[in-house]
Amino acid sequence: MERLTSSSGAAGVTAPTAGGNGSGPDWTVQVADRIDGVVLAVRDRSVAPLTLVARALVYGFIVLMSVTALAVLAAVAAVRALNVALPDYLSEVTLGGFFAVVGLFLLSRARRSGRRPR
Repeated sequence: MERLTSSSGAAGVTAPTAGGNGSGPDWTVQVADRIDGVVLAVRDRSVAPLTLVARALVYGFIVLMSVTALAVLAAVAAVRALNVALPDYLSEVTLGGFFAVVGLFLLSRARRSGRRPR
């Protein structure tokens, strides 16, 4: 079997040729290219979508926490503003009524399940 130096030109590194006469392409390079292509295809079909899902989950969680923090800060600001503008009991009744109406609205929009409450 005839041996040739590799295409990288490194001295002393040899590989057998496909035809045995030295004129054919280096089969090791072809196999390495095919393996590389398969690995890239698997990565593109698996890792890329998983990365997209992970990013969506992380950014969604950040947005959810930010909206929650802003809602709490808005409620605190509303309580403080109404405490300045109205007497204490009237500001508490006003905000309590507002949150009760919002809660009842959300409760009415909740999806009904097939189970009955106990």
